[in-house]
Amino acid sequence: MLSREQRKIVLPIIMFPIIILLWKLYIALFNIPPYLLPQPEELMKSMADFLVNGDMISHINTTLKEVFIGVAVGILIGLVLGYIVAKSKFIERFIMPFVLIIQTAPKISLAPLFILWFGLGLQSKIAIVILVVSFPVMINEVVAIRSIDANVFNLMKILDASAWQKFIYIELPYSLQAILSGIKIALTQAMVGAVIGEMIGAKSGLGYLLTLGNETYDINLVLSSIIILSLIGLILYLVAGFVEKKLLIWKEEGV
Repeated sequence: MLSREQRKIVLPIIMFPIIILLWKLYIALFNIPPYLLPQPEELMKSMADFLVNGDMISHINTTLKEVFIGVAVGILIGLVLGYIVAKSKFIERFIMPFVLIIQTAPKISLAPLFILWFGLGLQSKIAIVILVVSFPVMINEVVAIRSIDANVFNLMKILDASAWQKFIYIELPYSLQAILSGIKIALTQAMVGAVIGEMIGAKSGLGYLLTLGNETYDINLVLSSIIILSLIGLILYLVAGFVEKKLLIWKEEGV
C-alpha cells in the first residue's frame, strides 16, 4: 500500500495520461477543429515555441513581479490591520464597514478604476493584488487572536508580562497557523487579481496574452497562458504549504 505522501505524487501522475487520452478521444469523436481545441502534442509544441522563441518569459516575469510585490505588501498591510482590529473594538467598528464594502465589490469592476488612477503599468495590478491579499490575512489574524482563551492573557497579566512578551509568546504562536492559512488563500487570489488587472488594461503579462489570444482567435496562445497560470498558482500554493509545514513543525510534533 502506498503512503499518503506517495499517493499525493502517484495519483496526479496517473491522471495526466488519462486526461491526455480523454482529450484526444473527445477531439476524434466530435471532430473538433484545431482552432477550437488543438491536439495535446500540438499545444505543447506551440507552448514550447512561445517560451523559447517568443516573449512568453517576459510576460511571465511581469505577472510574477506583480504577484510577489503585491503579496508582500498585502500580507504586511493585512497583518498590521488585523492586529489593530483584533485589539480594538472601536477601530473595528470604524474601518470594517469600509473594508467589507471594498471586498464585496467585484474586483473586475474595480480594475478599470485602478487603471485610471495608476495607469497601465505594474502599479495598477499591484494595487489590485494588495487589495485581494490583505483581506484574508487580516480576517484570519483577527479570528485567531480573538479565539485565544482569556485565561492565557490572565496568566500573562499575573506574570506581569509586557505587551511585547504577550505578542511574542502568546498572540503570534496562537495565530500563526491561521495567518499561514490566510496567506495560502491570498496567494491563489493574488494570481486572479493580477490577471484581472492585466485583462482589463495592460501592456504585458499573462492576462494580457489571454486577451490578445482571444482577440486574435489564437487558441494555442490562450491555452498556453491558462496552463502556465495554473502551474504558477499550483507552485505558489505548494510552496506556501511547504513553508506552513516547516513553521508549524512544533505543532505536528505535539510541542
